[in-house]
Amino acid sequence: MRKFVLKVLKLVPRSELYTSCRYWCNTTIAPSQQNALQCYADDLANDDQLQKWSRSVLEPVANPLDVEAFPNTQPAFNFAAYVNKSPTLKQLVALGVELHKFEKRKGIAQFVLRLDFDRDMREHIRFLADTGVPADMLGEFITKNPLIFKEDLENLQTRINYLQSKSFLPQQITRIVTKDPFWLMFNTKRIDRRLGYFQKNFQLVGDEVRTLATKQPRLITYNLEHVQRNTFSVKEEMGFEADEMKQLLLTKPKIWMMKTEALQYRFDYIHRRMKLTHDQILKTPDLLLTRDFRIKQRHEFLKFLGKTQYDPKQELYIPLKSLAAGTDEQFVTEIAKSNMECYNRFLKTL
Repeated sequence: MRKFVLKVLKLVPRSELYTSCRYWCNTTIAPSQQNALQCYADDLANDDQLQKWSRSVLEPVANPLDVEAFPNTQPAFNFAAYVNKSPTLKQLVALGVELHKFEKRKGIAQFVLRLDFDRDMREHIRFLADTGVPADMLGEFITKNPLIFKEDLENLQTRINYLQSKSFLPQQITRIVTKDPFWLMFNTKRIDRRLGYFQKNFQLVGDEVRTLATKQPRLITYNLEHVQRNTFSVKEEMGFEADEMKQLLLTKPKIWMMKTEALQYRFDYIHRRMKLTHDQILKTPDLLLTRDFRIKQRHEFLKFLGKTQYDPKQELYIPLKSLAAGTDEQFVTEIAKSNMECYNRFLKTL
């Protein structure tokens, strides 16, 4: 795959590509681009939100096939009808891009059809490869964020320079860009404010900010209103202290991306029904990320067997992690010391 990418891009020395790049962190963005990026706001984390943004930026086209390259095709949002006629689409397919997913996003199909691989894509793909995105991940990256091709290369490089100036290591930058394809859509000022928000509100030091951003980069670009709701829930409704909340954030940052209602319900069950203390939850935060039915089924089965002993200082101790990890068979045979027939019969009573 790597050889293919190199062949497609016909790589030239990186110095030639970025001769005209300006290396500073506070980039100036044209008003039209700034307005477009403003629509990203805090909600680039899922496909539905991306659809909303793309509708506001891309000019609507009644017929996606009304493009000079495809004058004789029939109206459709199906790329299969003209992949064989488009060198650009062939290149994308070869890179592993899942074109059918573009069809589900209004405006994206028209946008991609207007692109020319050599003119509009080659240097962006080269940039991603130089930043460290693995060759076998380029297709997934483009599938998730084809709008990367709207971004100016100088702006993209400036955003990488910003991370370097904040002492992010090369491998950390690679992980951030690879795991969150939308990160590079945020200008340096927005990213700086986001990182500052987490540093201030959770009392993080520099290394902790870098660790958080690297571990879960999507959280940094996630909807801030949602993050604030979950922060309120964890602190005020669940009763975790500031230092405990910080510990949860650094160990399981995905908690702040969960649906607030689901998070509250799960906490209520394990804290009030299972009688687990805050300290026990902090030691096994995976419980907050585990599906409700799995925790309930396993806990109730242990309760049925008279084995709900979660105190490590007591005999017949059951590790809390076993409620979240492993297969049902492993749990039943190795932890509960029972058999699947008994477990399956029990589940029918719930």
